[in-house]
Amino acid sequence: MTARRALALAASLTTVALVGATTSAPAPARTASDQSGSRCPATGTIRVSTLPALSAAGCALAGRTVTDGRASVVVPPAGMSVAGDGIGVRGEVHGLTVTNTGTSVRAGSTTADRSAGRATTARAGSPAACQDRTFNLEHHHWKSALRYRADLGRMPARFHAKTVVSQIRIANGNMRKGRNTCGKPRLRTPASHYLGRTRVKPHINTDGPSCGAYDTKNVVGFGNLPGGLLGWTCYWYVGPRMAAADMMLDNGSNMATTIPQDCSATYDFEGIVTHEWGHVYGMAHTGSGHRNLTMQHVLAACSTYARTLGLGDWLGMNKMYGHRR
Repeated sequence: MTARRALALAASLTTVALVGATTSAPAPARTASDQSGSRCPATGTIRVSTLPALSAAGCALAGRTVTDGRASVVVPPAGMSVAGDGIGVRGEVHGLTVTNTGTSVRAGSTTADRSAGRATTARAGSPAACQDRTFNLEHHHWKSALRYRADLGRMPARFHAKTVVSQIRIANGNMRKGRNTCGKPRLRTPASHYLGRTRVKPHINTDGPSCGAYDTKNVVGFGNLPGGLLGWTCYWYVGPRMAAADMMLDNGSNMATTIPQDCSATYDFEGIVTHEWGHVYGMAHTGSGHRNLTMQHVLAACSTYARTLGLGDWLGMNKMYGHRR
């Protein structure tokens, strides 16, 4: 063998050895174990309880569905958070938040109230709307105008499209402008623009419910919400800046655009949507004992009170957006 051929053979063997070393070394995310001892799952829903271990192991989680057994969300892109929350007729509304920092994914669940039973009783016992200063914030808000569309494909047949669209738009103004009976001035919330009807569905799955994948469309639509929910909103944000929001309204028999005179267990559509716009603009639930406020998580039946903000609702929005002087 010539010296040149010997050198070529040695170089070839060295290259093979390097390639073998590179391909045989497993990536950390592929070999890490979750709490069950299994490797990073390639498919299927991920339980919140396994999230810390999977995140620490470097598993690829963006785009995967995470659930706590009640609510679910699709993990958003790096640097973004997603949350789901709503309003119902029972004394417990359960929300879920997931944040993807880019280096870790973490989740948090919220339960507004653990009391049981239907909230069809009078609102007596809670402070009057203009005396109750209670509010809670999600700590993110819109920095620019909100643009949204309405999908009426699953709207209840008893509703009229023109009335529904009108009340959705009015409800947006109720929250955005701070409409109230407490003598407070108009808020300086960024403008909103209704862009018309669409066939695009809200990225909300009624199984859970669940917040789907992030996109830049903001859609208000209808669906068969579970567990006594009247409305559910999913919203995506980056730090303090809101990025997108989808809203789903229940298409069952509980809601009406006009409260009937013989009302017993009917809930005001415009009031429900006003509450859900509150979540879109950064408001959280008040918690128990504030049933005269729009952001109370349980809606009282046979009343249009939630169409106008109470003092606490206005104060929360004012803290985020300020008001006109």
